[in-house]
Amino acid sequence: MKRSIYLLFLTLQGLTLNQTFAQKTIQKETLVYKSEEGLELKLDKYVSSVPADHKRPVMIYVHGGGFAMGSSKNALQIKYNKHFAEQGFVSISINYRLGLAGNQQPDMTAINNAVSMGTEDLLDVTKFILSKAEEWNIDTQKIMISGGSAGAIACLTAEYAICSENSVASGLPADFNYAGVISHAGNVIVQEDTLNWKRKPCPMLLMHGSLDQLVSFDSKKVDNTLFAGSLYLHRQFEQAGWAHWLFEEVGADHIVALKPLQYNFPEIDSFIERFVMKSSEAIIHTQWTDKTPGSMDKMFDIVPLYMTGWDKTDEE
Repeated sequence: MKRSIYLLFLTLQGLTLNQTFAQKTIQKETLVYKSEEGLELKLDKYVSSVPADHKRPVMIYVHGGGFAMGSSKNALQIKYNKHFAEQGFVSISINYRLGLAGNQQPDMTAINNAVSMGTEDLLDVTKFILSKAEEWNIDTQKIMISGGSAGAIACLTAEYAICSENSVASGLPADFNYAGVISHAGNVIVQEDTLNWKRKPCPMLLMHGSLDQLVSFDSKKVDNTLFAGSLYLHRQFEQAGWAHWLFEEVGADHIVALKPLQYNFPEIDSFIERFVMKSSEAIIHTQWTDKTPGSMDKMFDIVPLYMTGWDKTDEE
């Protein structure tokens, strides 16, 4: 019995040491990627100090906050970024213009402007990263984007801008597309009646609560603006035969904008390996059902590290 306990202690100690070592090998650098109207927009770059024998893939994470608040610095978001850095990615977390900051009752004009600003900033940081391809030793064919809530909206709308050949994406190379989108409770938000894709979109992992009260799981139309959610995209992509994975949390609300930062690495890593690295053309719809569905009312219990607030690191 004592020997078993001792061996368990050594195993746990080894895991702790390995995790600590992995954390210490991650190097962080903060850079300005764009100046807009006197505002410096910055990115945080996380990369392993362990040399890579190949070009590194890229993961860009875009924070949430309703286009009104938020920061690239949040303890749980940083752990999310470091997860990819530990796997050999150049992992990026960005700040972007918050078009609804201070706006207590935004109308559709303000919402559309905020979405446009966030989308434009994501596309501009992508251009900046492409300009650093040689210096950072990155694989320009393996640039992925991920975000939650407003960040997921920016990611999905940016991919739609590329694939609908919108002028906002015109500064990117003509043949560029993201290698994958990982959306945590997102919509494509555009002033159109329906989504018209002129090019095949990249593979997407669409994670969403079926009872999301803030970001439509299916779709809705407000004035002349379409909010196209994960289920809407799933139906379009299934009909077209485009590779994607809809991960639906049945009965969950907008908490799915945050839960994947902590709980869904097996699905996210599987998506990257199968859909991005191995180019699977699969179409998957997973319905995950908890006995008690996740809820924003339980945020402090479900994602306590996230709830420490903005501008807090994972080392504080």
